[in-house]
Amino acid sequence: MTQKQSSQHEIAPAEAKARAWEMMEKLDFAMYTTRKGNSLKARPMSTIVKSDEGKIYILTHSTGDAVAETRAEMNVLLSYGNGSNKFVATQAKAELSHDKGLIKRLWNPGAQAFWPDGPDKSDVTAIVLSPVAAEFWDGPGGIAGTAKFIYGLATGSVPDMGDNAAVRL
Repeated sequence: MTQKQSSQHEIAPAEAKARAWEMMEKLDFAMYTTRKGNSLKARPMSTIVKSDEGKIYILTHSTGDAVAETRAEMNVLLSYGNGSNKFVATQAKAELSHDKGLIKRLWNPGAQAFWPDGPDKSDVTAIVLSPVAAEFWDGPGGIAGTAKFIYGLATGSVPDMGDNAAVRL
C-alpha cells in the first residue's frame, strides 16, 4: 500500500519500498522510540540496515533502558532525518538477541569505540528490528528547495517540496 501525499507523481509500491530502505541506509542514525509506562522515550541510535534481510539492527548495552523498554513493548518506531529534506519514520517489531555470532557479524568500528573489549567480553545486545511500515519525505535540498519555497511564496501556490509516500514493508 502506498499513499500519495505531497508528490507531483504517484510512486509505485516497489519504488516506494526501495526508496524507504535506501534512505534508511544512507541516513544511518535514527531516534529509537520505545514506550516507558504511559510515556514514549526516544534516543539517538546508530542503525545497521540490511535491506537484503529485511532487518535493521542496533547494538546497545544489555543493561540499558533501550533493552528494558524493548523487552516490555516490542512495537517501536525509528525516525530518520537529515535535518533539512529527507525523513523516514519506520514502525517495527523488535526482538532482543544476545547471540554472539550475530553480534560479531554486526560488529563495526563504531561498536568498537563503545565496547573496546570487543564483542566477546562486552555487555552487548542486538536489537533486531523487522520493519512493518514506513513513510518517507524526500525533498529537494539546498538551493533548489529554497527556490521552490520562495517561488511558492511569491506566486501564492503550494511549492513542490518533493515526494511523500507511505508503504508496507
